[in-house]
Amino acid sequence: MLGAAETLADSDPKQHERTLFIMQALFAMYLRISELVETGRWSPTMGDFERDLEGNWWFRTVGKGNKERQISVSDAMLKALKRFRESRNLTPLPAPGESTPLIHKTRGQGGITSTRQIRGIVQQCFDAAQSKMQKEGFTEEASQLSAATVHWLRHTGISEDVKHRPREHVRDDAGHGSSAITDRYIDVELSARHASAKKKGIKPE
Repeated sequence: MLGAAETLADSDPKQHERTLFIMQALFAMYLRISELVETGRWSPTMGDFERDLEGNWWFRTVGKGNKERQISVSDAMLKALKRFRESRNLTPLPAPGESTPLIHKTRGQGGITSTRQIRGIVQQCFDAAQSKMQKEGFTEEASQLSAATVHWLRHTGISEDVKHRPREHVRDDAGHGSSAITDRYIDVELSARHASAKKKGIKPE
């Protein structure tokens, strides 16, 4: 899907550089769809990307339950931000307190206010990826992709990262209330546990 978004961005930068950035942010920072749009309680801006005194970048957001959190920004995500900003004729990195909307409208001023519009943008990538997979013979995988949702990107991003990062770090970036929620994503441990039980007998040998 990220590959499909890159293809769209390369073919039509004016429209789809935004598409690519949305997909990258949902996956790499585990954002909820509500954290990308302007609402009565929160308006995401470029200034929500902040650099600390040690040179590390963070993204500040307000999520579920009106809880504010900081999400660590990887080097790859920072590179994605630079690409997106340069496509909008902005400086590579945001200035402190910059008020530029994070996800701009293509028509009119301000940021996107509709989660439905974000869903539509993401669905374009799902459809493009599914079509490509079908053409390449991955029929079963393509059919599974037809059930994917925007929240699936967040879920998949967490599932991938928890394989390589301390679960407490993933928990805090994801905004989980407890490690028990993050533990649901630890498929590696579940797979290993099942593999060790797969061939055990019932009657003692």
